[in-house]
Amino acid sequence: MYDSECLLLDSNDHPSSCTQPSNSSISMSIDSSSEHYTRESIMLALKYKPKEYTTVKKTSKALCWSKFGLPAKIIGPGKFEIIKNFASCTSCFQTYSYSSSTTAMSNHKCKCLVSSSENQSKIELIPLVKSNTSTTYSDTTTSDSTNSVNHKTLQKHKRLMTSVISDWVCSNTRPINIVEDIGLKELVEQCIKTSFVCGPVSASSILPCRKTISKEIKETANNRRNKIKDILIKAARERSLTLSPDLWSDGYKKTSYLGCTAHWVDSLWKLNSLELFCLPYRQSNKTGASILKVLEEGLSLFDLVPFMSDIIWVCDGGSNLLKALEKFTVVRCVAHRLNNCLQTIFFQTNASKVKKHILFPDHFHDESEDEDDQDSKNENEQNDDGFDDDGVNDQQKACAKYNFITSNKKSNAVSFIAQLPTDVKRILVTIVQCKELVKYVKKINLNQDLEDRNALVLLQCTIVRWLSLLNCLESVNKSLITLGEIFEEKNLNKGKLDKINVCLLNKLIDFLKPWEYVMKRVQSSKIPSIHIVTPSICIINSSLETKSDDSKQDKGFTYFRQRAKTIIKEKIQYHPIHLMATFLNPKTRKMKHLSVEQREQSIEYIKQEMLLFDGVNGFKLPTTPKDPQLPINHPIKSMSDFYSNAEDNDEGDIDKQAALRSSSHALEIELYTKQGSDKSKSSDESHEEEYNPLSFWKKMHSSYPALSKIAARIFSVPASSAAVEREFSLAGNFITQKRSRLSPDVVNDMVFNHSFKVYQQGPDSTDI
Repeated sequence: MYDSECLLLDSNDHPSSCTQPSNSSISMSIDSSSEHYTRESIMLALKYKPKEYTTVKKTSKALCWSKFGLPAKIIGPGKFEIIKNFASCTSCFQTYSYSSSTTAMSNHKCKCLVSSSENQSKIELIPLVKSNTSTTYSDTTTSDSTNSVNHKTLQKHKRLMTSVISDWVCSNTRPINIVEDIGLKELVEQCIKTSFVCGPVSASSILPCRKTISKEIKETANNRRNKIKDILIKAARERSLTLSPDLWSDGYKKTSYLGCTAHWVDSLWKLNSLELFCLPYRQSNKTGASILKVLEEGLSLFDLVPFMSDIIWVCDGGSNLLKALEKFTVVRCVAHRLNNCLQTIFFQTNASKVKKHILFPDHFHDESEDEDDQDSKNENEQNDDGFDDDGVNDQQKACAKYNFITSNKKSNAVSFIAQLPTDVKRILVTIVQCKELVKYVKKINLNQDLEDRNALVLLQCTIVRWLSLLNCLESVNKSLITLGEIFEEKNLNKGKLDKINVCLLNKLIDFLKPWEYVMKRVQSSKIPSIHIVTPSICIINSSLETKSDDSKQDKGFTYFRQRAKTIIKEKIQYHPIHLMATFLNPKTRKMKHLSVEQREQSIEYIKQEMLLFDGVNGFKLPTTPKDPQLPINHPIKSMSDFYSNAEDNDEGDIDKQAALRSSSHALEIELYTKQGSDKSKSSDESHEEEYNPLSFWKKMHSSYPALSKIAARIFSVPASSAAVEREFSLAGNFITQKRSRLSPDVVNDMVFNHSFKVYQQGPDSTDI
């Protein structure tokens, strides 16, 4: 474009931008490279880039120019670059080639989408919402009339879309809330863009085959792994990367998977999490050595194998996982251990396998086996008849050994529970009665009646689900009145309702409430949770203290309080990382809820971590080092004298360096302990549980350089392995009955792509 082509024109005599006032001056130039534009590209540019492209009015007596303008590129305030040889509708942006003839523009009708009453090959274009750079009509009556017609057309096509989606949901068994899926909206928008450019096309010509989709999923996953690899390696080198591995089997093909979730604190002091992999487990056994091989296979995708010693590992108490990670730093999941404590407190582990009439003969009588037990018994008898003769002896021996061990556990549980005080038994009986009520309500399908009355449906208690006991008791307590009404309407026996002691039920719920609060908080993966462990145990222990106003009716709960304190003390021991996290949390840095010994241990662990980081990053002396010199106060007569003097001098330098380093560390710890308070402590106490200590270290990391590095490492550790459990829930959504043939490798790629998308959409995901 040459300077001679730029003209400064007055809008009263020459074309002007539709967004400029009539008395304004604009600068326009003619684009000499219009051959690079097409009708379709101009149309899309006007629609989707209103800040870069617009239409400029052309002064002409021809009527068609009242609705058409010259497409132009915005090059500055009041400056436009006209695209030659094209004209565009200022309403729908339909673009035509234009030199001198206006026939096509005169015949143009500004309509939208495909009319259902006409041939499907004819497209009607809905006038798009005009941007700030679009033409403003002087005839408002005509504009309102056009908008009314367009609105009716849009509503008609929306009804057609609703009909198509409803048929799709019914015929292909899709969830109704699929219309709220962000991915579906993106797909529809992409289809609209394609139709806008290419016109009406068949679905088969644009939709890829399933093999192409599988290939694209794999390629996308590989590309994204390469993008995230450097970030993970950087976190591992800085010793601020934590991994949570676990094993899982799908519910259809029973294929085993090894999943792993990563957590790290980035340079912006934001906690990130990402499902790294959900690899199919193809080893012949699940020993520690085999698990380690699969784990290294997954880590090799991100080049993290050399950093396994610098990574902190969080897992449950599985012996095979602990064996696989025995050479590394392992922190056991607190949520699993608390759940195990609850099961032990209420005898759910062994007593659940014993018939209720055997455990509590005074409250339950021997009932005939239900249909499920009978069917299971018949199946076992059929399987016994089908054994091969060669394997009968081995199987009988194995069954006999298992039955012997199981019977011993059952007999021990029965004898122990039989010796419990009556008040304690009544509490256990209340739990069993609630579970029996839930089982009965589900069997006769009364949950639907509860739902129809907007009441809470009953939830069953299962050992494998955390807090399911509390959920079961709360659902029964909240639905008892409604259930009573339903039982009366259906003439059902209310004996199962009347047996439940509501007073004991409420006390049980109150007993479990602190556990619920703690269990939910330690499972958080959006903000750090490791610093919550020691205060959480303190909260539970505080709730277990005997109250001064306890009545005689609380003798049973007094027993369970004492039992709970004993079990917690036996099953939960603090890891050094728990103690360091308590110190590095500004709100608990003085560790008043810990013992004196634990406080001293925490400081020692912090000092050890400081030394480790000094070894990684290199420790610099605060003073200028001097050149070493040998003492000359006596002559050196032999090599032994020379070596002795040299070694003595080196030892002095080493001792001096160690002393300076230790002094620097002690000073930083002392300053943090005295002055490291967080000003946010005066905020609303209702939000105290959501306090994020990373906000403090983001502001104060320069004041405490050594401690801040340890804080980034410690606060990347989650208190539980709940994140990897959620990864398996996601994989379970991928592997359904309709998709049970899905390749395990594709499942791995799908899990990673989903997690990466969530990570990338984070508010601070600027690294990629």
